[in-house]
Amino acid sequence: MNQKRPMQTDSQSLGDIGATTVQLILQKFKWTADIIKSDFGEDIDCNIFIDNIRTNYHFRCQVKSSTKDSKYIRKLKNGDFSISIEATHLRAWQTSYFPVFLIIYEEETDKCYWTMPVEQIFQSPRKLNAKAPTINISKNNIFDDTTKDNILNTTKNFYSKFLRVDESAIECNVVPVLMPDYKVIPIFDCYDFIHSKSDLQIDLNYNLIENLPSWMMVLRRIDPSSIHTFLKISSTVKVELEEFIKKLKQKLLLFDYSTKNNKWISFIISPIKISSRKSNWENELTSWLSFSKINNHIVDDFNYTFESPNNFLRQITRRSMSWDSSYFVDPTQDIAIRFLGANKITPAILNINQIHLNNIKGQYLLWECKKEDIETLHNKISTLELQIQILENTNEKCLVAIAMAMFDPTIGMYTQARDWESYENGNAKNILEKNNMIQALPGNEYKGKTPVLLKELLKPYGESNYTMAQVNINSYIWGFPLMQNQREIYISRFQEIAQDKAEKLKLKIKKYKHNFQIELILVDDTFRNSIYELLIGFIPNLEKSSKDAYLDKESEILKIFDDILPTKTYSDTTFKNSFDILHVAGQIEFEKHTK
Repeated sequence: MNQKRPMQTDSQSLGDIGATTVQLILQKFKWTADIIKSDFGEDIDCNIFIDNIRTNYHFRCQVKSSTKDSKYIRKLKNGDFSISIEATHLRAWQTSYFPVFLIIYEEETDKCYWTMPVEQIFQSPRKLNAKAPTINISKNNIFDDTTKDNILNTTKNFYSKFLRVDESAIECNVVPVLMPDYKVIPIFDCYDFIHSKSDLQIDLNYNLIENLPSWMMVLRRIDPSSIHTFLKISSTVKVELEEFIKKLKQKLLLFDYSTKNNKWISFIISPIKISSRKSNWENELTSWLSFSKINNHIVDDFNYTFESPNNFLRQITRRSMSWDSSYFVDPTQDIAIRFLGANKITPAILNINQIHLNNIKGQYLLWECKKEDIETLHNKISTLELQIQILENTNEKCLVAIAMAMFDPTIGMYTQARDWESYENGNAKNILEKNNMIQALPGNEYKGKTPVLLKELLKPYGESNYTMAQVNINSYIWGFPLMQNQREIYISRFQEIAQDKAEKLKLKIKKYKHNFQIELILVDDTFRNSIYELLIGFIPNLEKSSKDAYLDKESEILKIFDDILPTKTYSDTTFKNSFDILHVAGQIEFEKHTK
């Protein structure tokens, strides 16, 4: 029997190609460009980055394909395009808080053309009387790699009118910090900087500590008050955001403070905002930022740590079953790379760890009983969805954990408390008390020291004095200075390897002469041949960005990969290369590969 299967039509395929083409162009601008799955009039959501800094400049695109939407699109004799758009969409775009661009993808030429449709509506409002007004797109408005400035300026003009930039000033608050100690530099040491000459004005500003992000509690201060002092830096004349950021970096470079080896100055920068000179109105243009003065240069902490070389593809989507960590991948070289940073552990993380720990401690009740009573104990609690784990077994007594059925600390699995009583009293103990079992069980509750085995299992959940947290590109806290001397770089090649070959490779690695950390790690053994990761790691020099540090060592690293685990050129395995393994087995989505 022939069963019908869902098939993709040519129209759907062309529509996807059009949206993907526009997405790739926007990504080449080093902006984020995400495909919108729901069909409510827009296809791509984009955020603009200026000088590699994410801004609040945001827009969307509707992409129409010349064949897919041919009943709506006409090519005029002069080469321009005419396209019908539903009035409901145009009304929505007209009142939107962000601009929407209309882009046509022409299949025949593989070119894109763009316009700002609401500008035509503002010029001719009567168009909205029609059910599907006509929007014109000039053949000269080509959307390609060279269009970046036009799109940026059009977007800024939209926000200029919307945010009344003409009557506003740009400003931010700055806190200079001595790193990696997180010591706020006293305001008395900032006076020369405050009075230094530049196009930017510096004043003092103040804010209650309770009003600031919780991670700022990590900062070490001399001042014991509840007020935090900032350096307010503002423009004295009207400037664009990118010009203000440029001038801000130039100004911060003038900050003079004596530092010892392996120490540097970081600058915590509040969201850059525009504020009205005529009222209390203001609006933020960026998130919190962190710059650092390293080797007499001002660098952005985020880019200094996480920016990848141009030939690597960015990870864009993860699933619940995706492999851990954040990778950039180079399909051509058959390698993946991870950049790791570090910051001092925050109050929020400490609080979360404490909640984890309390939940976990409530999963079990330590119990002492005679050896011969174990079976009786088991029978009495088995009906309550509890289990027994023997921790210590002597001739006379046994120490056991009466635990929740789903509790397994070796893999971090536990049942979260559902109410405050269970959370504060413990899940396991609460169940026993509610069923009047405490007095009925043989033995008694153990009040002694926590067994060594259990103590080790609890370490990751708060029973350890952590002072530093490792972060990747996805867990970075915007504005929180990074400990640039604690960065790590890991380069990987993934491959299916038979077990006997893997053992030989491990022996070869042991004898290999190198200046790197090199390991062969079993990643997944559910395939015909297990997937292994050949990992090469090193710590970059403080005075080099992670990207530059890698590029300096790239040829040496590739030589090690090709010597120990060369890329396979034959197809006797399930996966072709590292990209294939991360994408399929690791369930990680990367931006499109254009090579």
